Amino acid sequence: MENQTTPRKFWPRHISWLTITFAVLAVISFFMISRLGTRYYDYAVTMGRGGGMMEYSGDTKAVPPTAVGAPMMDNAVSSAPSQGRPDSSLYYPYPYPNPEVPVTDTREFLKMYYGANMLTRDVQGLTRRVETTVRGYNGRIDNQSSSPKYGYVSFAVPQGKFDAFRTELESLVGSRYLNVNISSQNLLPQKISIEEQQKQADTNLADYKTARQKLVSAHTSTVTSLQSRIGADTAQLTALRSVTQTPEILAQIQTVSADLSSLQQQLARENASYTARLSEADRNIKYAEDWVKGVQTQDQTLLDNVATVTGTVSIQWISVWDCVRLYLPGYWIPFIFAALAFFSLLNDRRRFGTK
Repeated sequence: MENQTTPRKFWPRHISWLTITFAVLAVISFFMISRLGTRYYDYAVTMGRGGGMMEYSGDTKAVPPTAVGAPMMDNAVSSAPSQGRPDSSLYYPYPYPNPEVPVTDTREFLKMYYGANMLTRDVQGLTRRVETTVRGYNGRIDNQSSSPKYGYVSFAVPQGKFDAFRTELESLVGSRYLNVNISSQNLLPQKISIEEQQKQADTNLADYKTARQKLVSAHTSTVTSLQSRIGADTAQLTALRSVTQTPEILAQIQTVSADLSSLQQQLARENASYTARLSEADRNIKYAEDWVKGVQTQDQTLLDNVATVTGTVSIQWISVWDCVRLYLPGYWIPFIFAALAFFSLLNDRRRFGTK
């Protein structure tokens, strides 16, 4: 007869509470992660659509999005009040539209924007440390808020100290608790626009000064000519009045007197016209000088803006569960619990035997 063996069954005679606990934890953690999976996926997609140059550190799924980003146009240097009067030819509506920048112009005026999301168990303490770090690098706090669950700091720091500042700031938390978003914008189009305005403003100012000089020269020449003719008529009248007053002499006196009166009226009109035109020329020069100063202010504002890095730091409280999720992303947690339950089940088979 052939020896027949009875197959040994898998399940132990008794399942320990440790095995049951591991199995329940595996099921619970699996459903918790499944329920949160959609939210993490949406966040990853949202962050991926951001503009500009981005740098990420750590697990993006663990950090909620923050309202950090760079505007497509820097309004601080692309707008300025108009000079002159709207109803006159001295109305200078600047800035000009941003020109197309030729590829041969390789200058860079990079305006940088920095954004960071930090996770911590002590929100208020980390918020104070961020503020201290900003001020330690000669920075400026523009906005700050803090609560047990959420903190926010908006700041500006000099560009020359940004690298050292960033290194110290990002060392406040571990890389898994940090998400960084950096964007930069080259303000070269605005710079070129300002340079074109500067050329036009300088040209207009020079033209107005030249026109004023021509006006003064023309007036001087006209006045000299009129005064010379008036002097000649005056001398002729004096001579005619010193001789015997015959009908012929009286007729000459009347003619010269009429010419003298006409010349005096021309001189008065010339002086009045010159005064008005000179006042207008001075106003033109004043408006042109204001335009030059306005463009210079725009240029300095742009350079100051480029020399400043603006940014925000968002700080959020993180639970113990989320801390574990940072180190064990995906379905690692239920997998570990399931493995522990399996090994505990094998131990129960060894201890209690099988059914």
